[in-house]
Amino acid sequence: MSCSASIAAITLWLAATGEPSGGAVRHLTIGTEATFPPYIIRDDAGALTGFDHQVMSEICTRTGHDCTWQTAPFGELIPGVAEGRFDVVLGGMAITPERRALVDFSIPYTWGGEIEWFIGFPGAPAPEAARIAVEAGTIHESWLRGQGLDFRSYPSEAAALDAVAGGETDLTLGPFAHRMDLAAQIEGRGLEYAWSVDIPDEGTGIAVCKGNTALKAQIDAALRAMEADGTLAALNSRWF
Repeated sequence: MSCSASIAAITLWLAATGEPSGGAVRHLTIGTEATFPPYIIRDDAGALTGFDHQVMSEICTRTGHDCTWQTAPFGELIPGVAEGRFDVVLGGMAITPERRALVDFSIPYTWGGEIEWFIGFPGAPAPEAARIAVEAGTIHESWLRGQGLDFRSYPSEAAALDAVAGGETDLTLGPFAHRMDLAAQIEGRGLEYAWSVDIPDEGTGIAVCKGNTALKAQIDAALRAMEADGTLAALNSRWF
């Protein structure tokens, strides 16, 4: 289904049923990265959980949607929702002007830290003189492009770390602060936190196809209700 066809289907569904509480259930396909703690993680059984998984699951319940989850490399999420592969994408996704040009975002529902890290071996060159690995589709990739630095894009954080550990690049840039899940790939390989940088954004949001005002309105209403009744605060306390 194309993005425009998805919008038309949701609009017709809302026109026919009014609200999900009227008894109709619409299916949504949700795209996310396979793991990005604490937003998206896999439990011991391999099932998805985490802050964003629980936020979106609660939204699905409140809006009456039957939701299924699909994982994809982070760089495929924004294009995937723009093309209609996914109805919704999320996973610690920062709202930026560049992304808002491609998709529509919900209201922000949490804010991440703006300090990001370059990681490399001791004695690595400064970012201005380095070859830098970065995960494709991230705000870190956009920042490097805007700064005119020399970078190569990889499909995942793990692949970017492999690149610097294997000598393909001198540094990697990413959201590496407090990432115990990546400790073996960072400290365990002798890499170190070399330089930090501020990369501001507009908060964390849920992306839908550009022009899908009906679905965005439902998500925004659910988020506001979750903020008002304390659900968002409780989930935030649990995962952060």
